[in-house]
Amino acid sequence: MIEYTLHGPASQERARIRVMSALRENRFPQAILIDGPAGIGKKWLAMEIAKALQCTDPNMRPCGHCFGCRMAEDSGATDGWVVPMEAEEARARSSDDVAPGSKAKTIEDFKKAYIEEIQKNPYRVDIFSAGAYISVDLIRSMTSSFAMKGDRIRTIIIAEADRMNESAANAFLKTLEDVPANTYFILTTSSREKMLQTIRSRCLALHLLPLSDDEVQSEVLRVAGEEFDETSLTDDVIGLAVGSPGKALYYAEHAKSWCKLASDFVICSLRGNYTELFMQLKETTLDDAYDANRFLEVLSFLLADLLREQAGAPLRMPETTAAVGLSNFPRIDATALELALVAVQETMSRIESRRVPAYMCLQNLSLKLFEGYK
Repeated sequence: MIEYTLHGPASQERARIRVMSALRENRFPQAILIDGPAGIGKKWLAMEIAKALQCTDPNMRPCGHCFGCRMAEDSGATDGWVVPMEAEEARARSSDDVAPGSKAKTIEDFKKAYIEEIQKNPYRVDIFSAGAYISVDLIRSMTSSFAMKGDRIRTIIIAEADRMNESAANAFLKTLEDVPANTYFILTTSSREKMLQTIRSRCLALHLLPLSDDEVQSEVLRVAGEEFDETSLTDDVIGLAVGSPGKALYYAEHAKSWCKLASDFVICSLRGNYTELFMQLKETTLDDAYDANRFLEVLSFLLADLLREQAGAPLRMPETTAAVGLSNFPRIDATALELALVAVQETMSRIESRRVPAYMCLQNLSLKLFEGYK
């Protein structure tokens, strides 16, 4: 019997055991949906599964050195991936349609660059921009490759599958209704509720758990390289990560300024010192919708920690929570903090809709925060 070994953090071992059992017993489904919080390693597991499926070693899979394994690890093998892209990137010409010697970037060039970033660090949460999506043309390009002859196993990883627009989702659903032989789809998502239920029902559901705090730290150091500043992994950063190495990496870069801004946001809102707060906001990059919502995640954590502080529970962001000095504002009780959390969530939804500029949403939030308790 062929032995399968998939590598990954101990916290996710149960999910890997389930996959390896299906592979050993030759009952692996033709479509699998890996879901879980952002940055916990869904793409990493997808790549491990792709290698295991394509591997041809008669004893141990994935072996890492056969043709199938090498193809799964080749960023140039763009037919094995579907990734979200900016509208202009998705409209680029195919390499088959570009004149010889042309320096124009093709759709394969853009896709290859994304795949390289994923392979370099599959935990990253900021590879794709907020506006990137999976268009119907990307799905049609994927299905057109099925016409290529050959009896080898074909695996296709659809990264962040929840970013399919309606046309793309319907086109992919038709593909799932009649999957070509020897073809396997591995979808990843951190927002399965945004996907068509009919797509979800045709995929084996595999839920990945967040990592422990110790695993987050070790995985960050493993993938980030020697140039990474280990001191940036503060207790607050590990707390913000909530088991996600990808978020830990992201917040290690931004947390120093955003944690201070979050505490200032609360304090200035409580004191009604809006002029000072607006000036601070203007000096940031929070006019970008993605960055604004990541900052609001920090603010949400802080408000939740202030609730924990009142209840005497352990804190996730001890340094930033202490900086607020909530004892100086005796009128602020649990109800006020819970209402503030609701206001932050509503603001995040407005920013995500992109109907109102992010900077204006943040200003309005500061005016609304703790309304009636100041």
